Amino acid sequence: MKCTFYGVCGSYPSINSLASIKHTACVSVETDDFLLIFDAGSGIINLGRSLSNPNKPIFIVFSHFHYDHIIGLPYFSPLYNSQYNLTFIYPNVDHLKTVLPKIFDSDFFPVSFSDLPNSPTIQDLSFCNQLGFSLIPYNLNHPGGCFGYRLVVNDKSVIYATDNQLTPDNQASFSSLFNDCNLLIHDCYFFEESHSEHKSWGHTFLPDLLSLALNSKIKHLCLFHLKPDIDQNYIDAMNTYINSTIKHNQSSLLATVSYDGFSLDL
Repeated sequence: MKCTFYGVCGSYPSINSLASIKHTACVSVETDDFLLIFDAGSGIINLGRSLSNPNKPIFIVFSHFHYDHIIGLPYFSPLYNSQYNLTFIYPNVDHLKTVLPKIFDSDFFPVSFSDLPNSPTIQDLSFCNQLGFSLIPYNLNHPGGCFGYRLVVNDKSVIYATDNQLTPDNQASFSSLFNDCNLLIHDCYFFEESHSEHKSWGHTFLPDLLSLALNSKIKHLCLFHLKPDIDQNYIDAMNTYINSTIKHNQSSLLATVSYDGFSLDL
């Protein structure tokens, strides 16, 4: 099982010079049998261009429908190639069916959803059970709502928890939910910014995320949904804080500030 990050920014694609952190949310998990994609931010455009095997089914799982998580969907090339087998997955199928025509509305995009050359099927999470993997949803702490997911394949687990705000009140409950996973991909939009100014934004600060990871049974933490305007000095400061905190706690936790193109095998 291979996990690849095609977009790690939150809010909007980065326009600064830090080329390794450019596109918005899109992460793939590929096995011998399928390709599962979390979210359709601008990173999904490059993912679509990289595909070479139309025989492998593709599942796109949505966390929520804020712009940065769907902006790349109309430009995902398999939607225009009937050789590909596409399925959209979301816990609330009725809601998804109302959102998709809006994304492809003529006010925003010239091709309607019903006119796509390769219209995907739409399924809820129970669809996964017949395919040899499970997808467990979590309600995350984000304005307007957001789903996180635990993907379990062959006893390996990946948790995708973008757009989630950890607080003193929910730290313990999320630690319990996220416990015992091979890879936790989690929102880390803030580092040293003011808590009081961003307390209702629905995003997590690095110290809070590290605290959760160190108190949970997590092998690898990937910091995700990063601020799009950060520079290398900001990332260096994050890594210094991460390394010193892990060392201070004498932990074996692996932690990575994710970037476009980063991948790892599980």
